[in-house]
Amino acid sequence: MTDEDAIDELGNMTRCPGCNTRQQHSILKEKILKNDAGIDYLLKCEGCGNVHTVIFRTPKSVNVRFTLSDGPDSHPFSMEIDDDEVFVLNDEFEAMDMLWRITRLEVEGDDKPRSVEAKFVGMVWATRVDLVRIKRTFSDGDFSFSDTIDSDPENVFNCGTTVHHRGEIWRIRALHSGTGRTLTGKMKARDIRRIFLLRPQTEEELAEYKKRERGNWKGQEFPGREEHQQKWRDDDHRFRQQGE
Repeated sequence: MTDEDAIDELGNMTRCPGCNTRQQHSILKEKILKNDAGIDYLLKCEGCGNVHTVIFRTPKSVNVRFTLSDGPDSHPFSMEIDDDEVFVLNDEFEAMDMLWRITRLEVEGDDKPRSVEAKFVGMVWATRVDLVRIKRTFSDGDFSFSDTIDSDPENVFNCGTTVHHRGEIWRIRALHSGTGRTLTGKMKARDIRRIFLLRPQTEEELAEYKKRERGNWKGQEFPGREEHQQKWRDDDHRFRQQGE
C-alpha cells in the first residue's frame, strides 16, 4: 500500500483491503525504518478483523525555485519541499511572512500545466496577494511626480475622491487597470496598476481663470486690453472722418 493509505493521525482510520471500506484499525506492530525512511504498520481492521500491512514511506525533499512578484518588484526564492507536494494554479501559500498566489508553473518543454508535483516543476511564479503596491502619478499643470503606495487588495478607490499628500489636496482623475482606465468609476486595489491625480484649483485660481476666459467680452482686465481699446478708438475716428 502507498502512503495515501497510511493511518490517520486521529482515530487510526484507513482503508481495509478485506472489506474495502474505511475503518478504524488496531496497531499490532510497527517497524521504523533506518534513516527516517518510513514506517511499516501491521494492522487489524476492527470492522472485519482482517490483518494487513500499511507501508508509509517518508517523501524525499527537493529544492523548488520560485519567482515572487511584489508589485513592480520580483525576486528569486527557494525552499525545501516534499517531492510529492502538488502545486496548483491560483493556490495560495505563505513565504517570508507574506501571502502569495501561484500564477504560473514552469516545467520542461512547452507545457503550461495547471498542476504539477514538486519533483517535476522547474519554477513556480507567484504574486503577493495580502498587500498590493499601486503606482500614483500627480500632475499640477506642467509639473508631475510619482510615488507608490501599499494597500489592502480589497480597498476601493473612486474617481473624484480627494487625497491628502505632502500637505496638499489632490483629486483622483483616473484609475488604470493596465488594460483600460476609467474617469468616473471605481476599482478595487488589486485591479489597479496606476492612479492619476490632479491638484484641484483653489477658489481664487478658479475665479481668476473665469475672469480671464470672459475678459475679452465683458470689458474686464486682460493682457493687451489697452492696445485693443486704442485700436477700436482709432478705427472709430477714421470711419467718422471718412463719413464727413
